[in-house]
Amino acid sequence: MSGPHGRGDVKSFNRNNAVIEREGCQSPHTRNCFLATSVMGCLVIVLGLLVLTMAPSFLSSMILKSLALSPGSDRLASWLLPPVEAHLTAYAFNLTNPDEVLKGGKPVVQEVGPFVYRAVTVKDSVDSETGKSQMNYDSLGSTITYRPRKIYHLVSGDPDSTFITVPNIPLLTGFSGIRDSMGMTKGIAKNVMLNNGRGTPFVNVSFTGLLWGYNDELPCFKHTRPEECPPPDGEIDIFSEDDDDDWGDEDWKRRKRSTENEALGSRRSSDEDLSRIKRSSLDQDLKRLNYSMLEKPKAELVNCRCEWGLFRDKNVTIRKPVTINHGMKDLSMKGWVEQFDSSTTLGWWEDGSTCDQVGGQDGATLPPLVSQYQEMEMFISLMCRKINLKFEKITTHSQLSTYRFIPPVNALGSHTDPDPTKVNLANSCYCRQSKGFSCLKSGVLNLEPCKVTPDLPRGAPIALSFPHFYQADPSFREAVEGLRPNKTLHQFYVDIEPTLGFPLAIRPRFQLNAIIRKDPDIAVMSNFPDELVLPFLWAQDGFSEPSSDMASAIRFGLAAPHRLPLLGGVVLLVLGVTMLLVSAGWWAYWARRRTIEEEIPLN
Repeated sequence: MSGPHGRGDVKSFNRNNAVIEREGCQSPHTRNCFLATSVMGCLVIVLGLLVLTMAPSFLSSMILKSLALSPGSDRLASWLLPPVEAHLTAYAFNLTNPDEVLKGGKPVVQEVGPFVYRAVTVKDSVDSETGKSQMNYDSLGSTITYRPRKIYHLVSGDPDSTFITVPNIPLLTGFSGIRDSMGMTKGIAKNVMLNNGRGTPFVNVSFTGLLWGYNDELPCFKHTRPEECPPPDGEIDIFSEDDDDDWGDEDWKRRKRSTENEALGSRRSSDEDLSRIKRSSLDQDLKRLNYSMLEKPKAELVNCRCEWGLFRDKNVTIRKPVTINHGMKDLSMKGWVEQFDSSTTLGWWEDGSTCDQVGGQDGATLPPLVSQYQEMEMFISLMCRKINLKFEKITTHSQLSTYRFIPPVNALGSHTDPDPTKVNLANSCYCRQSKGFSCLKSGVLNLEPCKVTPDLPRGAPIALSFPHFYQADPSFREAVEGLRPNKTLHQFYVDIEPTLGFPLAIRPRFQLNAIIRKDPDIAVMSNFPDELVLPFLWAQDGFSEPSSDMASAIRFGLAAPHRLPLLGGVVLLVLGVTMLLVSAGWWAYWARRRTIEEEIPLN
């Protein structure tokens, strides 16, 4: 092996290996492969830089575009079924000295509550007769129209056994309607009202009764009574003819019991259905339930007895249609109310004025990119008006920064207020004094014009304010003892995540007050002040904190335009640099190998 043939074989083997390595690793194919790797590495680096610089704005625009209420979108689904539970929290003002007030004394009220109701809104219920949805898109325009239903379910408090003394709204409404009447006509009407129903300006009822219904015959006075139902106790039917039948008292009682049992069975079935709806979870398909048996008017004959409730017609009953901008054409207009009750005007306030013009944001449906420097209008149907909101401060919910918007101090200011901080000339069109409605001082809005119906040409004597007359003229608080306005507890506010426009807390707070006016022609009304605004209920709607799922989704939506491009850009840059390093290492290795081969010949 050490002979001449052995040494020749080794040299030959080394030359063959060198040739193989040069032909394999330095072949044109291999050089082209590494050259392509170098080019691809450069392109990947450029792509990574583009992702880092341009993708955030692109993703942001895509996320913002997805916020429109487009058909079949996730945003529409969350609008129909919000990822947060809303609650109605209500308090009553119990009048502790009604007898003294009837004699002209100062009212003393005591706040009672809270009573908390879970509030579920169904915007797309299906008409059981036609099978059509109560939510429809305008295919040729930029709006969506829906008719909401609110379903309230008690979750806290004992309103059934909590009794309160409050103004008798049906009787006060009746007295308001005949206030300007004269002579015998007014006297007859007065006697009819006093002899039907409760017959006193103040009534003691349960909190449940006040909201959802209690017995009072006066509101049903004009209703057609079923022939099975005798006149209410104490009322004489002057049109009855005794000769038409020979039914005695026992016959009437049997007939009435039969009617009541039949109605009671129907009523129990209806109430059971309503309880089932209230107990159902939000994931149940509430839009296809048959609501026709559950809808109730404000006043109705039940078991031959009249039931009236302040919000009796608000629970389950379908409400007036609302038309809002869906934002697909112009995202900045998302949630703007275009029509209410199929009209661009409200018909309550001064004709042709901004007050009577439909507009404002539809509650919690807001556009994105909210600025601290903008003013916001919100339409609240219960308030019968739009309300202006201004930025107050930055707040935090679930580690998310929000802008708090509140009504300015003169939001409900009178146009005649001498206080420059309270006066609001824009509110002059809410004053309908020319139509015979009184205009109240700052902080209290007379709702009589928006309560007008064919049966109530003077409306109902109800006024709206913030709770405990917060931000109202001091004279209102001075007229009633027991009120303690507090900004933290009684201020209307909405906290908005400014980028996406989602409210993380929204608390519309309002107070309902009875307008009680002195009337010398009616004995029970003769000792009141000329005009007393007496609070009897205040409530707050909405929610104070977002759900954890809602907060997580918003955090992801805010972080995605920055984190995803950063992650993708870094990955692309690392990949591109790696490809360049591999190519550069190959070129360096074989350049060095070639130099060595040239310095030390293989032969």
